[in-house]
Amino acid sequence: MSKSSINASGLLKAKVLPPELPSGYVSRPALLQRLEDMLERRVTVLQAPAGFGKTTVMADIARARKQEGAVVAWISLDDEDTPSLFGGYLALALEQAGLDLSVSHDAWSAAPAVEQIGTLAGAIERHAAPCLLVLDEVDRLPKCTVRLVDLLLQRAPPNLHLVMAFRSNPGFNVGTHLLSGGATILGPESFRVQKADIARFLGRTLSRKELAQIEERTAGWPFALMVHRNMGGAVAGQTGGETTQLTKNYIGFHMLRDLSDKERSCLFDLAVFDWIDASLVDAVLGSDDARAVVSALPALDGLLLPSKGDHAEKRLHPLLREYCLDELSGVNPARKRSLHRKIALELVRRDQLTESSRHARAAGDNDLLAEIVERFGPFQLWLRGGTARSFSAGRFLTPEVTARYPRLDLLRCIVLRLSQKSDEAETLFQTVSQRTDGFARDRDGGNADALAIDAGFTQAFLRGGIDGLLPQRLESRLPAGEPAAGDEQGRILAVARHTMLCIACCERASFEDGARHGLHAQARVGKDERFAGIILDACLGTAAMAQGRVQEAAEKYQNVRRAARKFFPADAWLAAGTNALTLELDLERNHVRGIRRKTLERLTQAQGVWADSYSTNVAVSAELMFEHYGGTAVIQLLTRSVDNVRPTGNKSLLNTVSALLADYLTQAGQSEQAGAIWRDHELPCEAAELCDLKQQSWRTMEALSCARIRLLEAQGEFDAADGLAASLCRVAGNRGLIRTLLRGLALSMSVAHSAGRRDRALEHLVRFIHAAHGVDYTRPLVRAREVSAVVLQGLLDTDGNDHLRPAAESLLVQVARRDTDIPLFSSRELEVLALAARGLRNKEIAGRLEITHEGVRYHLKSIYRKSGTSRRANAVRHAQSIGALS
Repeated sequence: MSKSSINASGLLKAKVLPPELPSGYVSRPALLQRLEDMLERRVTVLQAPAGFGKTTVMADIARARKQEGAVVAWISLDDEDTPSLFGGYLALALEQAGLDLSVSHDAWSAAPAVEQIGTLAGAIERHAAPCLLVLDEVDRLPKCTVRLVDLLLQRAPPNLHLVMAFRSNPGFNVGTHLLSGGATILGPESFRVQKADIARFLGRTLSRKELAQIEERTAGWPFALMVHRNMGGAVAGQTGGETTQLTKNYIGFHMLRDLSDKERSCLFDLAVFDWIDASLVDAVLGSDDARAVVSALPALDGLLLPSKGDHAEKRLHPLLREYCLDELSGVNPARKRSLHRKIALELVRRDQLTESSRHARAAGDNDLLAEIVERFGPFQLWLRGGTARSFSAGRFLTPEVTARYPRLDLLRCIVLRLSQKSDEAETLFQTVSQRTDGFARDRDGGNADALAIDAGFTQAFLRGGIDGLLPQRLESRLPAGEPAAGDEQGRILAVARHTMLCIACCERASFEDGARHGLHAQARVGKDERFAGIILDACLGTAAMAQGRVQEAAEKYQNVRRAARKFFPADAWLAAGTNALTLELDLERNHVRGIRRKTLERLTQAQGVWADSYSTNVAVSAELMFEHYGGTAVIQLLTRSVDNVRPTGNKSLLNTVSALLADYLTQAGQSEQAGAIWRDHELPCEAAELCDLKQQSWRTMEALSCARIRLLEAQGEFDAADGLAASLCRVAGNRGLIRTLLRGLALSMSVAHSAGRRDRALEHLVRFIHAAHGVDYTRPLVRAREVSAVVLQGLLDTDGNDHLRPAAESLLVQVARRDTDIPLFSSRELEVLALAARGLRNKEIAGRLEITHEGVRYHLKSIYRKSGTSRRANAVRHAQSIGALS
């Protein structure tokens, strides 16, 4: 049969020739390699939704095989290709590929389609050499033609190899060939552009952040990446330009072309959900077959992505979801709003507040949004998720939404405070107070007790902590009473009351009352109120630390860190606070870690809401900075911290940080500058004010008093320093503040020594040893190591103190050597350091020590961690500075 046997017009030739590779085509070697052996298999199937590059990849393969001399026939199929037309196209495709059919025109025309296919199969078999037949968009074929192609697939000669591309299998029996090893199927994941190839696909260098954003946005869908590339990196849906319209047209006409009206409507409904959870979808739509509905859309299989952290749940690809939501807004906006509202109600029933609020807002239902958020209120939101959850829920609120809801205006106060708008937050707080008669009257149908709790909590939030309220005054403001069984609102009120009183009492060093309230709160905390559990453990752990109960504090802190990492891994403030508590306990025991300077600086930048927590961060960072990097570094750090705190208006916190700055200025030999800080910041000078626990927390009292004692000593005012130290020790002893007492005694010893009062210095040291019995808080003596070493040696040289000798000798060992408890380098690490100091590279070090290259890298990482450095030159210098390396 000649080439003229059927109409070989230009349009028909286009159906039997591979398309040209598009401009900007990016070859994908890994994918092409998987298709190289297609001439060794009966059939190769490429199955994926539109836009995954099936046609382009097949065209690339077809050209490569043709250049190798193989017979390669190509047919682009559509829904009008009847069996007879298909037979004609197949003949034309084979002729175009160079196969000699040698069939008479009359015999061909009169034969049924099945016989035509048989005739062509015979010609292929006579050719003997491998023939490759590529069929694109096979799922568009009519059913009758599908059966014909399936017949060809089952009875074709062994030298015919088929490559078929479709979105979903229209009915081919590929299973038999799969079982025999004669077939392979490449699904959507084979065509998805992997993270490592995205930059090459886009043709430009990407930062880590850009790469993560593009990966999230495109999910490796080649079409989405092409849209991103063609739009110059802009986000589709935000440009309003021609490319955006083309994107919509492509999705509408190419991707969804085979969906029925019912399926299209179902897809639009699913797009309203953030994720496709079967139980949620069924509850909202009133169905019981959500999983079946989703699985009935096989053409979209590669665009139904696993939800984050849960492969059972699915989410629509972002571009597809945006298209569907836009279409639903146009054809049935009422349906879209109704679905958002139903989803919001179902999610709030499941206690998923943030997601519920977002859907209520999308529904345009302000009353529903208000009712959802008010169901929890500021304090319960904090119990459940901390500041991050409070901010997430509150950011949806506007004055229009909260106009009739005082408790929601309080949540707005918190959001304003977190957004660094302290003045606006304070103004709104006062407005709500006036509107509610001092928080005594909630809205009609509201809960006055809940309002009182939220008001007390919000005030603490705005003030940076509860230290501005005496426990007695706070107790008078909070609803009293214990909840009856099953009284959920009463339970929340009880948790709130006891939690805030626990914090207030512990901050004022009323530790017994604090523990009592803390245990009451912990007994009532719900399983979803994990943040409350963390805060209570942190509070009780801090009380244990302050009182010298080391093991209890360590256990509490371990629980806090474990829960924070598990349930709130993204909360930077919580992570910084929990790390600081652990570091603080280690420091008191003189277990000094090597920490990078940047890490310490970041710790002071994580300024949370609570003054007590932030002051801990700053104090720990300052001490470690001074230990490892010297006076200049710590003064710079604390100067920045003072500048960060000043705009908050938190006087207590500013006093604490300013006192720390003055303290380290004094230790660095800059007592005049320290005195200027004291005057400029109007810090208290009298012992009664410095040691007062009614107007400030114990941490602030300790920071101010210790800094003032050290400054007075440096100025030669020994009697004033001694008197203040005595007052500090008296208050600390009365309140069980072992940590503060030991600091006060160590300072008393130093003052007496500086004043030449040797006997008084020895008395204070003896008191220190007795007070420290069973508590390994040796850091106060190490801080004043020069004086401590002399006085300790004097104690050992004095007769009649044999019972104190073991403790004094142990203390002298720690005091006499700097960095005694910094983790020492192992022998292997010292070998690596020694060779690194000589300038040897990793490969050379590995050869000298007869270890692997990875082994060298492992030891270097350990060295960096221990030395608080990130480069080998710095690590070598650090090792030399502490005498570990000559």
